[in-house]
Amino acid sequence: MPKVFLSAGHGGSDPGAVADGLYEKTINLNTLLACQAELIRHGVTVVCSRTTDAEDPVQREVIEANASDADLAVSFHANAGGGDGFEAFYYTENVEAAELAKLCEKYVKALGQNSRGLKRGNGLYFIKNTKMTSILVESFFVDNKDDAKIGDTISEQKAFGVAYAKAILEHLDIPYKTKTAKESIYRVQVGAFRSKDNAEKKLKTLKKAGHDAVIVKE
Repeated sequence: MPKVFLSAGHGGSDPGAVADGLYEKTINLNTLLACQAELIRHGVTVVCSRTTDAEDPVQREVIEANASDADLAVSFHANAGGGDGFEAFYYTENVEAAELAKLCEKYVKALGQNSRGLKRGNGLYFIKNTKMTSILVESFFVDNKDDAKIGDTISEQKAFGVAYAKAILEHLDIPYKTKTAKESIYRVQVGAFRSKDNAEKKLKTLKKAGHDAVIVKE
């Protein structure tokens, strides 16, 4: 089964691009987590540079990517500088990287985002120093209010992640499986209490018995 390395650019004390309440490090992480979930759902082994808001310098990302023996590496970013649209960077002498970048463009455009094109990324540290086929994508510009409308919510950032997963899967010749229905969750209520003390006593009893329970105030 193929293995993919995913990088969420920036993180921790490095917020990346910031504008109008949007933090690139958070956008990148939400995108990565959604992409990771989709790839795992299709049986792909995934190694991530980070899955929380942690320090994640690009030098460490490259070390982790090369140690992972992944077949592909994708680094997620969001742009700044007043521009507009998606763009992908790749090593121009790598035909597979060019194909993967083009597929990412295809699925991002399906979200309604425009593209600034596929760019030469030979000098970018992540692309230059990873030993596998790798690309770096910029989903949208955080400092362009019109462009940011396509990615200024968590659900939209996750949609980018799914789009990138679809591109990776097609590149790997793995058919995408549409989700037919969400998994149902059934909740059991064991009591209602006017007294918080009584509620906490009941909660303590349930947890002692090994049940997963919480107090919900209504």
